[in-house]
Amino acid sequence: MTPSIFQLQNMGEKLASLQGINAKKLADDKLSAVCVLRVCEGAKIHIMSQLSAKKLIVASDALGAKSLVRKIASWGVKVDYLPYCDDMLIARKRFSEQGMRERICTLRDIAFGQADTVVTSADSLLQLFPKRELVKKYTVCVKKEDVISPQSLADKLALAGYKRQAMVADAGDFSVRGDIVDVCDVSGVAYRINFFDELVENIKVIDVETMLASNEVENVSFAPTSDILLDETGYDYARERLSLYPENKNAQQAKELLSVGACDSSAVWALPFLKNCTSNIFDFFDDDRPTLVIFDEPRVVSDKLQILEKEFSGRIKTLCEGGEILDEHKDVCISLHEVKRQLIFVRKMGFASLSLDNRLFEPKYVIEPKTRPVTKYYLDPNVMVQDLKNFALNGTKVVMACGGREQAKNIIESLREYDILATYSEDGNGEGSILATPLQVETGFIYPAVKACLIGTGECIGKHRSTEISVKTAEQALSPKPGDYVVHKIHGVGVCEGTTILKTGEFEKEYIVLKYRDGDTLYVATDQMNNLQKFVGEEHPKLNKLGGKEFEREKEKVRKSVRKLAINLVELYAKREKQRGFKYSPDTVWQKEFEDNFEYEETADQLKAIADIKNDMENGRIMDRLLVGDVGFGKTEVAFRAMFKTVLDSKQAVLLAPTTILARQHYENLIKRLEPFGIKCGLLTRLQSSKENEQLLKELKDGTTHMVIATHKVLAKDVEFHDLGLLVLDEEQRFGVEHKEKLKEKYPLVNVLTLSATPIPRTLNMSLTGVRDISMLETAPRGRLPIQTYVVGYSDALCQDAITRELARGGQTLVLLNDIEALEPFASRLRTLCEGARVITAHGQMAPGQLEQRISAFYDKEFDVLVSTTIIENGIDLPDANTLIVIDSGRFGLSQLYQLRGRVGRRGVLAHAYFTVPENGTITENAQKRLDSLLENTEIGSGFRVALADLSIRGAGNILGAEQSGHIEKVGYEMYLELLDEAVQEIKTGVVKKPERDVEMKVDAAAFISESYISGRDKLRVYKQISKVASKSARDSLIKELGEVYGEVDLPLENLINIALLKNLASNYDVSRIVINRNGAGVNFYDSDVFKNESLMNAVSENSGSVVLTTTIPPSMIFEVNKLTAEQKLAKLIDFFDGIE
Repeated sequence: MTPSIFQLQNMGEKLASLQGINAKKLADDKLSAVCVLRVCEGAKIHIMSQLSAKKLIVASDALGAKSLVRKIASWGVKVDYLPYCDDMLIARKRFSEQGMRERICTLRDIAFGQADTVVTSADSLLQLFPKRELVKKYTVCVKKEDVISPQSLADKLALAGYKRQAMVADAGDFSVRGDIVDVCDVSGVAYRINFFDELVENIKVIDVETMLASNEVENVSFAPTSDILLDETGYDYARERLSLYPENKNAQQAKELLSVGACDSSAVWALPFLKNCTSNIFDFFDDDRPTLVIFDEPRVVSDKLQILEKEFSGRIKTLCEGGEILDEHKDVCISLHEVKRQLIFVRKMGFASLSLDNRLFEPKYVIEPKTRPVTKYYLDPNVMVQDLKNFALNGTKVVMACGGREQAKNIIESLREYDILATYSEDGNGEGSILATPLQVETGFIYPAVKACLIGTGECIGKHRSTEISVKTAEQALSPKPGDYVVHKIHGVGVCEGTTILKTGEFEKEYIVLKYRDGDTLYVATDQMNNLQKFVGEEHPKLNKLGGKEFEREKEKVRKSVRKLAINLVELYAKREKQRGFKYSPDTVWQKEFEDNFEYEETADQLKAIADIKNDMENGRIMDRLLVGDVGFGKTEVAFRAMFKTVLDSKQAVLLAPTTILARQHYENLIKRLEPFGIKCGLLTRLQSSKENEQLLKELKDGTTHMVIATHKVLAKDVEFHDLGLLVLDEEQRFGVEHKEKLKEKYPLVNVLTLSATPIPRTLNMSLTGVRDISMLETAPRGRLPIQTYVVGYSDALCQDAITRELARGGQTLVLLNDIEALEPFASRLRTLCEGARVITAHGQMAPGQLEQRISAFYDKEFDVLVSTTIIENGIDLPDANTLIVIDSGRFGLSQLYQLRGRVGRRGVLAHAYFTVPENGTITENAQKRLDSLLENTEIGSGFRVALADLSIRGAGNILGAEQSGHIEKVGYEMYLELLDEAVQEIKTGVVKKPERDVEMKVDAAAFISESYISGRDKLRVYKQISKVASKSARDSLIKELGEVYGEVDLPLENLINIALLKNLASNYDVSRIVINRNGAGVNFYDSDVFKNESLMNAVSENSGSVVLTTTIPPSMIFEVNKLTAEQKLAKLIDFFDGIE
């Protein structure tokens, strides 16, 4: 809610006195063609958020639009972002659909009148959208107590493009199971609709990972899965028109993708043939309630539109000549002239910081309110104190947006020390002259004439910090599926072939089928699922021999190795804990100022890593921390802050970079940041002259140079530091351990921060807690747009178009061709295709000096296109490269493709990645899966998914050494972690873990999951869940969960769950076997240690009438179960073991 003092209707008359008699017109909802001139940023956002009309706000580009969305939303306004369609001229086979999904959701909200404030970028004004009526027609709306059958709902969803599956997993899936319909909306939120016959009983949100339902909602509207929507007439017309081009492969492919309803979104190429089903953005809005179109910097938007129109004309010519598109495609974009004509009929307003000239509309009214920005008080609280006193003297009301209740209360306490009385207000309304609120408005402003000031969070507590909790993919124990390699704890590596039901005696039970070397088969009872793990390691591991000893020998070898590793790690850690280093001072104003100059918003992970490092430094610990983060996750910024803190306490800091070019990049970035502080930074590489290096070495020795960015030259004997405090080491450098130790020997109190771009799994991090300091950056940074990813058939015209388009916006292109012989011929072809493009080649077999020289020349923008092998995969930052073209992408591994894609779009520019496949060739099923995975995971940071297990293993090997990496490949990642964890705990606690003893279950009762209840795809996952049930409450929760997801649990499944529960309860008491049959129920123990278990003895004593413990060898326990059914016998044994205290 907006504080009443800042509501426009309350300010209108007062605004009139600011400057110019028309200022009050801001609150007039009939006014058009207004230009608001020279207002500060905070006031601009405030006025935009408070205008009562329905608004379409247009920024010049996507980043600007997203920034506006965030800032306007901080005023409590619901804001919808409308992304533009990135490319309508490419005949893509597949592409990343994230932007399209966001777009159709916003269009749905507009169509149903649920979007009062929409923000978009200039590109959207030139584009075609589906007609409003079609969006409404194909949106599936369901509310509680609707009368509709599950089948009718399924038919509507199918028309809207949803795909029927056995279980929902991804956006656009739906499933029908009796009276339950699950739908995963295009936004990724899943819902469960429960029916009573044909009545919608309730609608609940569900978690697709667990399939559990949470909060109930009254209604839901499922947007179509595509923004290519056709009615019957439009479908017939489009197919008829496309049939006129039988020789054009793209036309015929597009024709096959069309359907009535929501088409495959790859059919965007057919857009010019869908004229009867499309409209421009202005027609999409409802005429009943006129829309106010607001331009943020109209002159800039106008210039951007001209550039886009010119670029579009050039692309049409290139692609037409190359046969990629048809003449009709010129109509796929609206002309700038038409945009201006449309603007005549709508209300419009522009916010301009300098010029009235915008070329979009002629302003009839110019309003220039007097506004002032607010000082960044958090840098120096004394300035805030003085200003607040001045505000009080002249009667200015101050509202402080503190970002949260605790921060507001802390600020009130701090101000009290300066005799300033601030009052807490939840919503900014109240009597006091200074109100501290939990509001999260980012940028403040002052209205002098109204005597009102808002201090935003950006001025009050510093730059905007994300309040979002980073959602991290849970690393669960992976359930195997048919075809996967698995590890059995006793028998080793085999292949899972699914499940089968076998009859044992009178009863049917389900078994997991494993194949071993020489075709041997092992049937694993489902209650033994805890002995199975999915194998994560090399792609095609060697299968073990069933009944052989090789796996046990391998396990023993690994066990000894990890124990030795654990001893070394624990000893090293303990030794370092005892040593005391230099105790650094708490953060100063300079530190805060340096950090505030960082142009991006820090992620939660970055802030935590920085806090951990500062904590190490301020506590006087000798730091040896590993910082792990994906490409572009901001590891360097964390390192820069640690270096700056080091230097502020008169120590020196060095950053060792892997290559001279990266050293130079770090140096250029750092000196810009250091400029205001007078801190001197040097660059030490072989590219500096001997005179420059000599001078730098002198300054490092006498302490006049405080920081240095260097390559391995810094390890030379003649390099001496005056007082080295911090060594930052890039692990990609592959500096040997001896290099690091040499520096640590020379400077024993030096803090070491090691950076690694290869992700490590969180489970490994947890295993190493307390023996290795690791900070992990897993959250994608804000300000980097998802990379637009396409899978396309290769053509020269496509290459020419992509490169020319990138050249037009001043960027560079990376072309990846993993064939050294073909590099130069391909580069020559590109020079012919793209006239004026400067093309260079590079590959790993060049002499290091030559390779470095070429990469440097590309970095310096002496060339526009780099054609190379996979050398660009690691360690090279090319900030102006925004387009990637991978030739024959099916030949690359997933981790390679992922890391390559991370090389483009590093500076907040929308990047394009084209993964080409042979136009007429076929790609393997595995290659298709890799490319599909890449399209699903377009967000930066999605590389931390399990699909990149090979990267995780590489990361584990980097930390633990090559030998350990080899062990992981032999026994699989999960088992390796178990053994490592066991060894670390044993060394730390001194307690040797008892060998695991399994409980054999012989229960004469039907126990299985019927095929009609759960499909094969999901069955093994559910078996894995069942195997972990260890308490009655967990059992009841699972039965309830399965009932909600799949329908009522039948008796064989209930038996299966109870058998698992009994097994897990009994495993705590050295039970070797449980037998339940028609003759009775009994339990065998491993040995006579059972008599030493006081709790068990008490339980036997309390149940002496129905339980007997024998003194046989081994001991047994016999239960009195006459006349009970198998299910009742199970229940009795569960009650006994559960009741032991």
